[in-house]
Amino acid sequence: MPCRTWLLAAAIGIHCQAVLTMNPVAASNQVSSETDARRPQALELAQPTSATTSELDQIVQAYFVKISHLYGEEATPYSKEVAARCIRSAAEQHLVRAQLILGWMYVQGHGVAQNDREAVRWFDQAADQNFAAGQNWLGFMYLQGRGITQDNDRAFQLFEKAAEQGHTDAQFNLARCYRRGVGVFQDDARSVHFLRLAAEQGHHWAQFDLGWMCFKGRGGAGTDSDAVDWYRRSAAKGLAAAQFNLGYMYDVGRGVDQDPLEALAWYRKAAEQNLAEAQRSIGLSYRDGQGVPRDDSIAVEWFRKSAQQGHWLGQGSLAAMYLHGRGVPQDDRKAATWFRAAAQQGGTWAQANLGWMYLTGRGVPKDDAIAIRWLRQAAVHGSPWAQAELGRLYYNGQSVPQDDAEALRWSRQAAEQDKPLAQYMLGLMHFNGRGVKADNRQAAKWYRKAAEQDFPDAQNNLGMLYQKGLGVTQNHATAVHWYRKAAEQQFPVSQANLGFMYLHGNGIKADEEQAVALFQRAAEAGEQEAITVLAQLDRMRSPNRSHRFLSIIIMVAASLGLLLMILRNAPRQNASTLSSVS
Repeated sequence: MPCRTWLLAAAIGIHCQAVLTMNPVAASNQVSSETDARRPQALELAQPTSATTSELDQIVQAYFVKISHLYGEEATPYSKEVAARCIRSAAEQHLVRAQLILGWMYVQGHGVAQNDREAVRWFDQAADQNFAAGQNWLGFMYLQGRGITQDNDRAFQLFEKAAEQGHTDAQFNLARCYRRGVGVFQDDARSVHFLRLAAEQGHHWAQFDLGWMCFKGRGGAGTDSDAVDWYRRSAAKGLAAAQFNLGYMYDVGRGVDQDPLEALAWYRKAAEQNLAEAQRSIGLSYRDGQGVPRDDSIAVEWFRKSAQQGHWLGQGSLAAMYLHGRGVPQDDRKAATWFRAAAQQGGTWAQANLGWMYLTGRGVPKDDAIAIRWLRQAAVHGSPWAQAELGRLYYNGQSVPQDDAEALRWSRQAAEQDKPLAQYMLGLMHFNGRGVKADNRQAAKWYRKAAEQDFPDAQNNLGMLYQKGLGVTQNHATAVHWYRKAAEQQFPVSQANLGFMYLHGNGIKADEEQAVALFQRAAEAGEQEAITVLAQLDRMRSPNRSHRFLSIIIMVAASLGLLLMILRNAPRQNASTLSSVS
């Protein structure tokens, strides 16, 4: 019996060391979802396509109604060209509103050939008469460099003059100059001041921007509740971006109680205006069953609408449905096609997915060079999954030349974004002294970060550090705790290690029956050490003394064989996979 105890103790030590020197996890069967699984993000500030969003359209409509009355019945369609001649005649007589409208017609090519230089000429004449709308439009042309040399300082001055006259479009444009630091020092507080002036007069873009400033907590604009209020005012006037962001606030419960049904209602309003972000969000609601019964087929319809408008997240979501055969027949080639469309627009999540498809040969020919190119693009743009995967590949020398410095570089970037695989990798590199000086304390630190996110490899290795007292105070009970965490995730190495703890009574009451059960589970998963131990335990129970003696000799030989493998630092593959796209 003492001999048996000594042999089991030796086996425990050897098995622990073998896992601590093992390679990190092998390539996953499915790339991790970084974006698609999340609810949508609020829209950033949208950019109006002209200098005005309110007054000019009303002026133009009034002019055209008058022209229609002059040249025919109300039901008779007026001629844009005739209207243009009438407006030009009035503009040449220095009627300031006619000058403004003629400039607008040249911007739009409405009744005249589109000509930005002519537009500037007429806006300039209106601005010279101190007409606020003319100053605002001329400022916009300077800001955009349309028909005139781009000049931010001049644009700011013109917006300021028009804003002083209470022109809401100019107040809005001036607020944007302050927020962006265009033609003036950046100043969020001044931006909020002018946004509020315009918003309180009903300017729906200013209301949207003011809601966004509240949402971001910038310039003392207000709280999330204030953001909801401003988004609601703007949404009520039909601004799709505001409708979408109001839906988002209900979706995540910011400034209002979380309400998937209300979120979906606002998404639908925005989607009716063909807003691609809203279409994708409705797709997510059906895919995940939030606010509506789960229906993958309907989700695919909405993802497709978004994707066909070129929205990269919609394209990525549609690709994921093809990848998993959700709502459509499973089709790797179509998945790759849509991931590529999104990746070419710079979508980091899609780039990571496309890199993974080339790495594994799913839907495309297997091509390590193309895979690494896409993974690197995603990693450079901040994708933690791509960064962690590059770290793993460089550590193993898989698809790229082995390079500990590159492995360390990418793993560190992903670890700082709380990616558990990368944190585990850093622990492994510190323990083994690869790319960094060996440091068990640092190894324990990074293993713990990954272990607390339920990463079984890290839980197992942290348990080993506690068992051995490496970088932490030796504590068998804590070792058992971490082994159990990993074993509960069906991690076979930890099942075997926990079995040893039960068998030897380290950190837990000895229980040979429980130990054998754990060894059996690990053995069923192919864990060789568990298979060996079960075989030796079976022989030791044999009444034949010669069999028992032979078993002891075999067990010693097996232990020595494992020790020699460790001394050679033989790599060890692990079959666990990363989380899949949801």
